[in-house]
Amino acid sequence: MNGAKLNGASAEIAYSRRKEDLPLLVVSQDYELFFQDSGSIEKCLLEPCDLLLRFAEKQDMRVTFFVDAGMLVAMEREAPSAPALRKSLDTVRSHIESLASAGHEIGLHVHPHWEDSVWTEDAWQFAGSRYQLRDFSEAEVSVIFDSYSAALKDLCDGNIRSYRAGGFCIEPFDRIAGKLRELGITVDSSVVPGAVLKDDDKGFDFRDAPDEAWWRFSESPVRPDPDGDFIEIPVTPSRLPLSHYWGRLAERLIGHRTTDMIGDGRSKALGKREVVRRLMGAGRVSELSIDAPKAEQLLANRTNARFRKVWQVMGHPKLLGESSLKRLERFMQRTAIKRATTVSGLADRIRAS
Repeated sequence: MNGAKLNGASAEIAYSRRKEDLPLLVVSQDYELFFQDSGSIEKCLLEPCDLLLRFAEKQDMRVTFFVDAGMLVAMEREAPSAPALRKSLDTVRSHIESLASAGHEIGLHVHPHWEDSVWTEDAWQFAGSRYQLRDFSEAEVSVIFDSYSAALKDLCDGNIRSYRAGGFCIEPFDRIAGKLRELGITVDSSVVPGAVLKDDDKGFDFRDAPDEAWWRFSESPVRPDPDGDFIEIPVTPSRLPLSHYWGRLAERLIGHRTTDMIGDGRSKALGKREVVRRLMGAGRVSELSIDAPKAEQLLANRTNARFRKVWQVMGHPKLLGESSLKRLERFMQRTAIKRATTVSGLADRIRAS
């Protein structure tokens, strides 16, 4: 079996000073609501996170939570005219503080559509929202990063070291590189090697990214640079069967979920061009995930057949289900996972090697 290539490192122990630690597992979660029908705080964040935390405690595992900080900023902005929203904000802030206090990593997750979102009649209205940072001016981007990072730093003693772009829309990276350096964030985890999304509102193209466990970069996260000051910790890619996309289409058409996900909201639909592209067999590379709709791929032969020194499995609390964690446990057994770490924890190992 072929091991993942190391960027600029020849030693077998480049990820860890102890070979017996390999393979390593990183579990990351995008802590966010849905972006069509937001769903409730209880079902999309609190209840599924509690399920995951019980699993993590059993496995002696720390999880990286990329918190959608724009949600916090928007809730704060809209709360003066909505007492119920103020209560929800206080609950979410306390929850994030508890995650940090328990030793889990809190990373910055930026979905700028919150800048245009409003709270009306006890629900979030997302219509007309700009989804990508490239839709904003340079000055607006600076304010977004300052305000979003400040909202998180208050909850975890200022210890924000990692970043994940909303919807994986990390490019053009040069628009945010300077601000990330200014904030002391030099670890990114927005790339899924080989994945492509073509949509009018959002998109990415990671076909040129190396399928490696990590690499350094400077100008773009898909172009390794051994001297770069940023480290990319990519999400492990997974090739989905065509039946996955046809199944998801059927669920939308009949309005019925076939998976046991806990969240009670609804995702923003992809544009017709991307839907047709996927149904025709393109765009099948996706992130390896514990989301209920994708978690069965953790046990697919094509997934387990490849040896990797590092596996990063991501997901969203809102899409978590009981079956997700059962499959993750079996996946850990099949791949002989030795230890788990966080995104920044892995970056620390890389810098120390």
